[in-house]
Amino acid sequence: MKNVHRFHPLAIILHWVMAVSFILMLASGLAMEYLELEKALVFQLFQWHKSLGVLLMVAFFLRVAVRLFAAHPKLPETMPVLERKAAHAGHMMLYLWMLALPLSGWVMVSASSFGLPTIVFGWFEWPHIPGIAGDKGLRENANLAHQWLAYSFIALIAGHIAAAVKHLVIDHENLLPRMGVGRVKKESSV
Repeated sequence: MKNVHRFHPLAIILHWVMAVSFILMLASGLAMEYLELEKALVFQLFQWHKSLGVLLMVAFFLRVAVRLFAAHPKLPETMPVLERKAAHAGHMMLYLWMLALPLSGWVMVSASSFGLPTIVFGWFEWPHIPGIAGDKGLRENANLAHQWLAYSFIALIAGHIAAAVKHLVIDHENLLPRMGVGRVKKESSV
């Protein structure tokens, strides 16, 4: 496989769309949890939150497929082995959380005794997981998992951003062009 300097264009688009979407998801979840909002607004926000969660879950599988089948840039040779391992572990955790967070939300909604449908942005109805409606224990555990996954995802995202800033500011290694931000340096032919 040849060495590429940028991720696949679809991977770049998915990265940024999912990044913005997950930040909006986290913000809306925190708003519903901690702000005193009108019930009608909470209901609308909840429906939007669920819709975006469904789309993010589908986008996750597309993103994994692109990651598996498209060439992607290697980490710089100058990066210490421990940092390479930490980067790999951090990315694997981000991927795991990108799946676990919407899945826990889906379980939580499906186990609810209310049975409110998830109409994805008014386009189509997303089904509930069969056989778990009204399971109070499962719903409570899924709710707890969803909350802790969200809080830890915030920490993972902060660590991901901090690592990019560290590479740029301290190591003077700009990795941002790999993900479509800025221009890739042309390698010297000398």
